[in-house]
Amino acid sequence: MASTASLRRFTLLQKEIQEYKLSFVWTPVIVAVVLTLLMFASVLVAGRISAMGDTILEVIMAEKTNVSPTITINIDDTEITSGDSSAAEPVYEVEVASADDAPSEEDWNFSRSWRFEPEKRDKPDYESSEVGSLNPVLNVINGFFLLLGIWVTTSYLLGSLYNDRKDRSILFWKSMPVSEWEEVLTRFIVALVVVPALYIGVSMLLQLSFVLLAMLMVWRMDMDPFVTVLANIRFGDLLLDQVGGWLMTALWVAPVYGWFLLASAWAKRAPFIVAVAPVIGIMLLEGFLLGTDYVYAAVISHIPHYVGGESVVGFYINGVFWQEVDLFSMFCGLVFAAITLIGSIYLRRYRFDI
Repeated sequence: MASTASLRRFTLLQKEIQEYKLSFVWTPVIVAVVLTLLMFASVLVAGRISAMGDTILEVIMAEKTNVSPTITINIDDTEITSGDSSAAEPVYEVEVASADDAPSEEDWNFSRSWRFEPEKRDKPDYESSEVGSLNPVLNVINGFFLLLGIWVTTSYLLGSLYNDRKDRSILFWKSMPVSEWEEVLTRFIVALVVVPALYIGVSMLLQLSFVLLAMLMVWRMDMDPFVTVLANIRFGDLLLDQVGGWLMTALWVAPVYGWFLLASAWAKRAPFIVAVAPVIGIMLLEGFLLGTDYVYAAVISHIPHYVGGESVVGFYINGVFWQEVDLFSMFCGLVFAAITLIGSIYLRRYRFDI
């Protein structure tokens, strides 16, 4: 009996993937192939990987020069007492640092571009200070595919339950031995787990292509690709960040995805308007009557966004990130997601006419 139920739910997952194969499978594959061909052509023709090649070159130059000279200016605003008079004058301290702390005459070539920056006293703990890592570039690729996957899943959720009622295929499913909660939860899991897994998998293949092309470019520059490229990639952190990052993000987007399903089950037309208009109306009403923005803050916190450091979308597996997370808000979001799923199941069962 349990095996029959498991087989039935697995069949539902297969049905959703087969029905939306173009969006779920072929879209990321086509995008990855196009980007790979563009990078390959740029390596052969221009000897670089478009904008990403600049990062490779920066890593190479950092290794060859072992960090260029750096000028640090510290200004200490202290009172300097002279005789009977006291005056507050700043004290300027100039420190010059280079690879060997003994810059040559060529290092002092002021025809180059120099950059002076104040000391960052309030630098976030999660901001990456490591020089020469290619992980941020690979995370950009992963972030792009996650954004593409989020756009696809949003469209899927808004149309899934609505289209069944629109084309009357819901009558077919009601004649099958499949409960409404199995149908709703299957589509929720597809959007929250299956589609991101497919897009992250294709993203990793594209990142592998990028690494191989970067090694080819470095080899053409008569340098050791294993030392210059592979030595600057932390594969363990990369895998943990990208896979674990979405698992953490899924906890936050769950209420948004649940709300999209509820709008799809409720709407008689234009599910997107049904999903967006009430939220905007509540935010405007709250601001006008109460002068607060609690709803706006809650909505923004549950939408995938830039967090900081090397991340592009969502949260990464990092202790500092968890310290910044509002666990109460996350718990409330999961409760809201459960409520929206219950509402979607109810509407699926008793409201199936457009």
